[in-house]
Amino acid sequence: MNDKFSNSFNDLKEKLEKIESKLDEYLNSNDFENFSKSLEFRFSLLKEIEVYKENPETQNIVQDILKKDLEREKRIKEQFEKIKIQQLNLQKSKNAMKTGYLKVEENMSRHKINKSG
Repeated sequence: MNDKFSNSFNDLKEKLEKIESKLDEYLNSNDFENFSKSLEFRFSLLKEIEVYKENPETQNIVQDILKKDLEREKRIKEQFEKIKIQQLNLQKSKNAMKTGYLKVEENMSRHKINKSG
């Protein structure tokens, strides 16, 4: 590889390493908006690095990204399941509060009727 290509490749590699780090950071902090934006940016970098696809180092980079993405996918699914459970519990709590409020309101109405009658 000549120097121009080498510099360009190394720049892309460095950017990919940084974005990979950011992806983990955003996932750990549940910042899915920036996580999504970073995935889009990474996709553009991967398009650029495609010209070096014959380079074994490029192949290693892509393999590492795939491994990390599988782990990320697993973590996202786990978080999604937790959110689903929390949502169900929240709905149950909401229904319980509503039912409890209606019973209190009904008892107060009976109390007023008994008191006046």
